[in-house]
Amino acid sequence: MNNAISGLLVVVVVAALGSTAAAEETIAEFKGSGNYTTAEFTVKAPWILDWRINSDYSKMISFDLDLVDGTSGVLQGNILRAKALGDGVRMFNTSGKYRFRINSSFIRWHLKVKQLTLEEAKLYAPKRTR
Repeated sequence: MNNAISGLLVVVVVAALGSTAAAEETIAEFKGSGNYTTAEFTVKAPWILDWRINSDYSKMISFDLDLVDGTSGVLQGNILRAKALGDGVRMFNTSGKYRFRINSSFIRWHLKVKQLTLEEAKLYAPKRTR
């Protein structure tokens, strides 16, 4: 294979990867502290929750995050229970209208809901740090 063809292949591969990364779309973003129920958001599967919790304290902190039906308020499930600070990403394979219900003590939280393409979902790997 000559250099011109191999160079073209590199450009095509980079362009394809770049277009996949650009497809991720932020649907909703919530920041705050204390107990809170977010506004309703609508999302189609697959999607991810990118979360981060911080605090000025290292003891006596707690964070509880539930996913609830956006219309009825019925609990869909607990997403996260934490007694330590950190961040992570979690993927969901359900579509719908949702809200987050947050119960926290001494914690600042930041939640981002991001829509994924099917190609991005195939590359997803669970992440939780700290």
